[in-house]
Amino acid sequence: MIPPGTRFGPYEIDAPLGAGGMGEVYRGRDTRLERKVAVKILPPHLSSNPELKKRFEREARTISSLQHPHICVLYDLGNDHGTDFLVMEYLEGETLAERLQHNAMPVGEILRIGIEVADALDKAHGEGIVHRDLKPANIFLTKQGHTKILDFGLATCRPGNGLDSDSLAEGETLGPDNQLTSPGQAVGTVAYMSPEQARGERLDARSDLFSFGVVLYEMATGQRPFPGTTTAITFEAILNRQPRPVRDFNASIPAGLDRAMQRLMSKNPADRQRSAQELLEELRTIQAAEKQDSSGSTRTGRKIPSIAVLPFTNQSADPDNQYFSDGLSEDLISAMARLPGLHVASRTSAFRFRGQEGDIREIGRQLNVEAVLEGSVRRSGKRLRITAQLVNVADGYHLWSERYDREIADIFDIQDEITAAIVKTLEPTLAGQQQALTRRHSENLQAYELYLRGRHFWDQRMETTLRSALECFRAAISLDPDYALAHAGLADAFSILCVYGYLAPAQARPRAEEAVKRAMELEPMLAEVQFSMGLFECIFALRFAEGEKYFWKGLELQPRSSTIHSYLSLFLSTRHRFEEAVVEAKKALELDPLSPFTWGVCGLSMHCARRFEESMRYAERALELQPNYVLGLWPLALATCSLGQISRSIEVSERLVSLTRRGTVFVGQLGMVNGLAGEKEKALTLRNELIERRANEYITPFCLMEIDRGLGDREGTYENLQDYVEDGGNGWPIEVSMGPFLDGLEEDPRCAELFRKIDRPPIKR
Repeated sequence: MIPPGTRFGPYEIDAPLGAGGMGEVYRGRDTRLERKVAVKILPPHLSSNPELKKRFEREARTISSLQHPHICVLYDLGNDHGTDFLVMEYLEGETLAERLQHNAMPVGEILRIGIEVADALDKAHGEGIVHRDLKPANIFLTKQGHTKILDFGLATCRPGNGLDSDSLAEGETLGPDNQLTSPGQAVGTVAYMSPEQARGERLDARSDLFSFGVVLYEMATGQRPFPGTTTAITFEAILNRQPRPVRDFNASIPAGLDRAMQRLMSKNPADRQRSAQELLEELRTIQAAEKQDSSGSTRTGRKIPSIAVLPFTNQSADPDNQYFSDGLSEDLISAMARLPGLHVASRTSAFRFRGQEGDIREIGRQLNVEAVLEGSVRRSGKRLRITAQLVNVADGYHLWSERYDREIADIFDIQDEITAAIVKTLEPTLAGQQQALTRRHSENLQAYELYLRGRHFWDQRMETTLRSALECFRAAISLDPDYALAHAGLADAFSILCVYGYLAPAQARPRAEEAVKRAMELEPMLAEVQFSMGLFECIFALRFAEGEKYFWKGLELQPRSSTIHSYLSLFLSTRHRFEEAVVEAKKALELDPLSPFTWGVCGLSMHCARRFEESMRYAERALELQPNYVLGLWPLALATCSLGQISRSIEVSERLVSLTRRGTVFVGQLGMVNGLAGEKEKALTLRNELIERRANEYITPFCLMEIDRGLGDREGTYENLQDYVEDGGNGWPIEVSMGPFLDGLEEDPRCAELFRKIDRPPIKR
């Protein structure tokens, strides 16, 4: 025990705070700054062990590399008269272990702490650091209501991240609180170990997730999931036994949180959440549902209702009529989303369940709604038969059902009737608010059908479908020249055709500009129109500040639009406003966690933001939701390349090109990755292919620039960048597709000048 008043450099010891296997911790005072600090001392009998001394120093490097609001801050590392010490921020409050002496915790507090710890773990794991000793004693709850992870003394680090790896110290023994540190065996605290940790195997981030599952279980129940009076009994329980259900102890725990804990404590790491980021998103979704349940009440004390509209089944003889069924569902979603007292699941989340025969109650629980609308459409000539039924998620019983046998010309009236019936059924206090919810934007039924078909084609993002979308929007406009949504759709189709390299900017820009300006003249207060205007400004113009204003205005009109949030994130990352981009990406994913489109766009955004691990995870999630999805493969190829996983990047890029060979930007990307891999001949073959194709089709100079960049050809890169700028290209597509691969080119004054012409902002280093 070190007496009060002892000095280590400028730090004066005041009183002991605690002790562990890797040192003693004292409250101290920084005599220079007159502030309280926590001083961790490595006693002389431990500092004489070179391996323990090395581990102590590694803890300092580990903490200093993790700047995060929920990880304890390191101030200093020193040695005074042979005594090694760390100086950290002094925290006032209590450890989670102390808090748990008061038994189980409220659900809201569990979720708040869980989200903050998961966020901190996401940061650590993203830096290649596994804590290996996550337990209540190493989680601190401050008086200000924040959470901090402590003690990285046993952390293991990914080789190559600038920190030492996870070699075990010789002569380690069983320490306090059953902390096993025997050579070649387990490292950590027995009660919170993962099965693979208990077996002494090499660990990855999923081991921390298991430990965190144990911590959450204890927070929810006041009990440890794997109790044992001896180390051997505890080991056996961790390896072979399942914990008692959480609800045996605490019936108030939400089913979603119960399922999350069960996954975290899976014996097989592959069955757990794939990452702390995935867990974080899961906990945030549960928290949002809990807040809705606790605060979403009307003046009569009744909970605000929530609903998901599943895609109506097409029962027509012609399978091509699916677009009409989808359009009906989408319009119902849009109509109900305008009610301030009704929470509506997003279109892409609800459409993830297309064609599934699963239990409606389980679907409703996954979407966090209390009611689900499902139905079918049978179309024969001019006749329609539409059936719709509203199902209560709690018990699976029908709340309302109806069948409509009408002429197709009555489709708008049917939409109004369905919406009115649902509103009246879900919440009587909302009745009467359904008037004018089904905003038609066109009274021409044929134009409406063509718009739905065009939107269906545009969503598929292939060249043939994008060109089909153009024709549908044009035909809709010819029937109804004042159809604002059709004009906006036309502009969006030209925008994406240009980004993918299917149309030259000189061809696409004037047509997109004419369409979007007409949409703005007709209905400027539509969120879809504001979004289209923002997209036009970013893709075709250098008015990025104006484009940003349109995105924000779109969100003002439709705050829950995951599409606008995700594109705003992409915009911000291309402007090198990385932290803001992360915020918008998280909002988009919270709003639409089951949308492959949202995950894909945010994956591109995270790559632009130089957050390559997150970009890869987001892209992988997009592909889980929709295999071989272009917007999943694209960011995955980029992220794996930036992470040095070149062979995987080549494999993904080849899949991407096989799906869309005419997408010259993707051919260029494959050539770039081959060049970076040293496969010069393959890269040159792809380059020659693109040059030959110039005789018959438009080839953007940008795709040749990609290959030259991969080959390390600075002169070729400059020449094609110059051609790209002269061709009318600007900073948005080039930043989305290359981003980090452009870094360093600004050292060439000629490239720097071209970057200024396309308004590419400098990277803040």
